[in-house]
Amino acid sequence: MRVSLGDHIGATLVFIAIALWSPIAGAADDSTCLAMQKAMVEGHFSAGPLICSKKDAQLTLAGTTAGSTKYSLYDYRYRFLPPGGQVMHGGQRVLVFRGRNYIGQYSMSPPPYTTVTVRGPYLVLSKEGAGTVMVDFSMGPPSSIYFDGDTAPFYR
Repeated sequence: MRVSLGDHIGATLVFIAIALWSPIAGAADDSTCLAMQKAMVEGHFSAGPLICSKKDAQLTLAGTTAGSTKYSLYDYRYRFLPPGGQVMHGGQRVLVFRGRNYIGQYSMSPPPYTTVTVRGPYLVLSKEGAGTVMVDFSMGPPSSIYFDGDTAPFYR
């Protein structure tokens, strides 16, 4: 089956709509996640769903970088069933915020999950068998991160 870029963009928009409006995908009582959804849509988030269900997602503040410009970095792990799908999809992303504004994200490689922490101005990524990488945020989010044999571009 061939999937065009237009199909991918359309599917992404459907997933965003589901994540924002479905009572199954979004937990109304999680005001932090819902506020982040709003900020991400306003920040032109375009990379799939933001799931707030505690059963299907884990959204953890990894930390806030030190320096003149502070970035809040979140470890976001999720799974979802696409409309009409029969197989759960999921992944891990590092979400980047400056204040309450969504700036962008990095998509991490599939499980096993990457441990995401912050130390001073650095995003620290580690995984058993892959070692540790310290990513300098003192000049802003880097355009890409190389970790565990993969390059993760920064995107919205």
